[in-house]
Amino acid sequence: MGVETHNSAGAPDWRQLLHREADGELTPEEAARLLALAQQPEVAEFRARLLAVTALLRRPVLPPHSVARPVAQDIALHACLNAAPPPPAPSVAAQVAAEIGWARQLAESQPHQPRSVAAHTAQNIRLGAALQGRLPPLPQSVAAAVAADIALGQQVRAAPLPPMPSVAAPVAAEVAWQSRLAQPVPAAHSSVAAQVAARIARDRAPAPMAPLPAAPPVAAVLMGRGRNPAPLFLVVSLLSALMVLAVSSAWPNLAAGALVLQTLLAQVSPVAGAGLALLLLTSVLVTWRPAPGAQRLGGAAFALSAVLTLPALYEVTTRGAVTFGQDIVVSGPVNGNVIAVGGSVQLQDSARVQGEVVTLLGDVRRAPGAQVQGRVNALMGRAPGDAAALQTPVPPGLGAVTAAAFRPVLGWLGGAAWPQVFVTLTGGALLLLFVSGLAPVLARRQRHAPMRTLALGVLALSALLGPAGGLALVGLLGPALIAAALAALLIAVGLSVSAYDAGRALAYRARLPLPDAVGAMMGLSAVAASLSLPPLAFGVALVGGAWGAGTLLLTRTDPAVVPAAA
Repeated sequence: MGVETHNSAGAPDWRQLLHREADGELTPEEAARLLALAQQPEVAEFRARLLAVTALLRRPVLPPHSVARPVAQDIALHACLNAAPPPPAPSVAAQVAAEIGWARQLAESQPHQPRSVAAHTAQNIRLGAALQGRLPPLPQSVAAAVAADIALGQQVRAAPLPPMPSVAAPVAAEVAWQSRLAQPVPAAHSSVAAQVAARIARDRAPAPMAPLPAAPPVAAVLMGRGRNPAPLFLVVSLLSALMVLAVSSAWPNLAAGALVLQTLLAQVSPVAGAGLALLLLTSVLVTWRPAPGAQRLGGAAFALSAVLTLPALYEVTTRGAVTFGQDIVVSGPVNGNVIAVGGSVQLQDSARVQGEVVTLLGDVRRAPGAQVQGRVNALMGRAPGDAAALQTPVPPGLGAVTAAAFRPVLGWLGGAAWPQVFVTLTGGALLLLFVSGLAPVLARRQRHAPMRTLALGVLALSALLGPAGGLALVGLLGPALIAAALAALLIAVGLSVSAYDAGRALAYRARLPLPDAVGAMMGLSAVAASLSLPPLAFGVALVGGAWGAGTLLLTRTDPAVVPAAA
């Protein structure tokens, strides 16, 4: 082929072998070496590229097509366009003007026909004959009728009026009958047979058992006078001792985790912190006093806190790099934090991190040229060669075994397709609620008390997500994962309730057939469609999950009858 290679001193030997193979100049020893290197991906890729280039070079070059016919057509068209113009047509203006003049003369010379007056004259003759033949009658005198009416009026005034009959006797009779009917009816003689049958039945019936005395409430038992307070003090003392033991054993990790959490929260905008505080305060007030005025103010406060909080939270969750069960290699600039849960972080010489580097159950390996604006934190890991890094050792004994056991779990969490899993979980929860018949009840409850359900949901999620984050930072991964799983399950079930309520309301508004089933499908489709926009999906999951979770809690704690308004 005659393929030349430039700068062959810096290229690998296998490239020269591939060129020699393309030229057909390989010796048996070189063919054996190339066969041994053929399994490497780089060699295979280069061989495929070389074969493609060779095939392109061997492809015959087709001659260009002829353009004689289009050129001839253009020349003929140009000759036709440049030919002499046709002679102008003769003008007909003089003929048209002559025709118009003759038409005007004929119209003016036409004489007017005389108008006939015979019909008008005949009509006047008939009207005159009618007026002369019928004379109107003279008016009649009414003096006799007026005199008769005057005489009749005098006779009526002179005659005495007949006396009116009295109604006293009928009224007295009615009163007497009413008093007789109001008297009690004398009791009839009772039947002896009925009394004997009742006595026999009463003798055969078993004697009723005396009701058991009601058990006093637990609060009265614990706080009543004359009770022994020793069991209560014993339980409280045991719980306090267990809490002190847990805090003292995990105090180094607790202090380090609190320091890392404080550093991460310092990067969040103060506006988001104010929005979270407003959200929690509004939720407590609406839950404590669910008055109409408080609910109206709560709706405005919820909207304001969502505007202040959701964009900042989404920016914090998406900025930087966060992985579960996977290692991170940073070789360039990172605008944010680098967080690896269950994995290690390797910072190369060209790494530029504009935030914190945090590992949980992993190590941090930092090259000498790597730059980190924040601090390197290795929770239950090591950071060799970095004296300024915050390191907390793995707890000995059972804690080390638990940490090692959770590494594969964190790897599975990092590799799962969580959006699809979350939508499947939401759809399954919606199907269970729809089949069990609880979905319409929950939807009506959410429609009946929207602000109170949202406040309860916010408090429930705060009670789960806050401790989950704290437990994860101090190294208690088992309780942290359990709390996080419960929060995810609560969000999925709550989102299914909110999606069903929204879809059902839209189906009723559009007058669609089978509004319950169609509304459920519409709500679930809207949740799945929101995954195409991650910010929208994040907001829908949090708000809808909290709203539905509050509906579940309100239905559980307040089993009042809900009005069946669609």
